[in-house]
Amino acid sequence: MTPEPPAAPPVPPAAAPPPAPPPRVEAATADDVRALRRWLLVAGAWAVAATAIAVIALIQANKDDSAKIGARTASQVGHVQRQLSGRLDDIENRLDGLAPTGDVTRLDRRLKKAEDDTAKATAKLDKLSGRVDDLENRVDDLESQQSSQTDTTPTNTDETP
Repeated sequence: MTPEPPAAPPVPPAAAPPPAPPPRVEAATADDVRALRRWLLVAGAWAVAATAIAVIALIQANKDDSAKIGARTASQVGHVQRQLSGRLDDIENRLDGLAPTGDVTRLDRRLKKAEDDTAKATAKLDKLSGRVDDLENRVDDLESQQSSQTDTTPTNTDETP
């Protein structure tokens, strides 16, 4: 037997390129959240309606024969859809009637400023009230001093020469 030639050294795998940076995710705005909430309400309402329809159909299937089931279920589905459409319209009108976030923020700032101004005015009024009380006390002291210094003997005010 002949000796086998030595095995070639292993070749390292080619260097993989660096992974691409993750996509930039931007924060959702208030309008995005409002739109998402609206669609979640719509999807939830449809899910509730579909569940109700399925339950009604299952109950009725156990009671009636198949001919009556089709007519009654179609009627109930139409009724539920009309109710659901009305409720969704009400929800959308209520959502559209809400004040935009910018208006609420501005109103909040104005309210905060009014509260600050009121607090400052109250502090100034308390200070002024203290000063008025002090002046009243000083006037009372002066009047009492003046009355104690005046002579209580009657004076003749008729001057006749």
